[in-house]
Amino acid sequence: MSNRWAVLALIMAAQTMANVGPLGIPSIAPLIREKLDLSVAQAGSFLSAYYVGPVLMSLPAGWLADRWGVRGAMILGQALIALGLFGAAAASSFPLLIGILVLAGAGYGVLNPTTTKAGMAWFPPRQRATIVGLKQMGLPFGGALGALVMPPLALALGWRSAVAVAAAVVGGLALLTWALYRDLPDPPTAAPARGQTAFWMVMGNRDLWLVGSSTLIFAGVQTVFLAFLVLYLHDIIHIPLVTAAEYLVAAQVSGSIGRVVFGMLSDRLFGGRRRIVLTIAGLGSIACSLGLSATTPGNGPPLLIPLAVSIGFFGVGWNGVQHTLMAELAGPRAAGTAVGLGLAISSLGVTVCPPVFGLVTERLGGFGGAWVALAVGMALGLLLLIPVRERPMLAT
Repeated sequence: MSNRWAVLALIMAAQTMANVGPLGIPSIAPLIREKLDLSVAQAGSFLSAYYVGPVLMSLPAGWLADRWGVRGAMILGQALIALGLFGAAAASSFPLLIGILVLAGAGYGVLNPTTTKAGMAWFPPRQRATIVGLKQMGLPFGGALGALVMPPLALALGWRSAVAVAAAVVGGLALLTWALYRDLPDPPTAAPARGQTAFWMVMGNRDLWLVGSSTLIFAGVQTVFLAFLVLYLHDIIHIPLVTAAEYLVAAQVSGSIGRVVFGMLSDRLFGGRRRIVLTIAGLGSIACSLGLSATTPGNGPPLLIPLAVSIGFFGVGWNGVQHTLMAELAGPRAAGTAVGLGLAISSLGVTVCPPVFGLVTERLGGFGGAWVALAVGMALGLLLLIPVRERPMLAT
């Protein structure tokens, strides 16, 4: 495979299918909660468990991609996701299900930084945020597919069968990657890779830590939105499960669009500046969280549809720009390591925020105060971006 657009199609497909099962699981969380007799906090912790894997694997996976190339890491990541989802489909208890989801998440921790490195290697700097945004569409678009397909499958065949189908699709994409993808050779003028030098340069970069810490909060807020939206609409607003899942689909689709739109805005309208786009996304997320705090069981589609679309666009759409900023702050030889660091830090937020949000909801006796607290957290994340020093985009 030597055509860069074919490469983009392959990494987009890999990114999308890898997220169908894990991000579709929250759409069937009420069914899993009923079958396994779970609390609200437990039912909201599936994505948290899944993102323990990226916390552990993203940084070493990015470093390995910088050292040894993308192809093998892509295949390994997809294989681990498929095996983890097959195991989750057979899990008989909550602790076992959580442990297996950690394994699946480790696969995503390997896959995500390597596909970012592939996209940035095959395309010029002036298209980076757009291309990475297109690639990162896979997370919300895969989640939308999962939320659209998995509830009907789970109602018809059981939740275990729905998860197993998602696992089989990821396994098929791993085989396709093995058959088609080849790494792009380094240009002859490139400096030789020095893995330890790149690693310690990334670890000592103040701006990378600021961006990573900020997007820890961004990612935590995003995951709370995705993990609790169906539960909130079904249990509190009293909307039927399939209808509530359709609102999640709307948020995921909107998030897919947002990742491309924000990338284009950053590349074209803002001349390669990334922080301003992250600021817009953060302010929009604050407004969405406050909007959720004001909803009541009497609210219907005229309010909930725009709110779900906004949750996706602002709460999910920022991700590709953040990947691009991390890679640009480190430079091309350490891009995989830098993106891996960002994913490891942000995945910690994904892991911690949903169960904390669930516990806050239970302690406060409702979701209203918890949504307001989420907005306050996002405001703190925006403050961390203020001292970040961006590099100018190369005019190539």
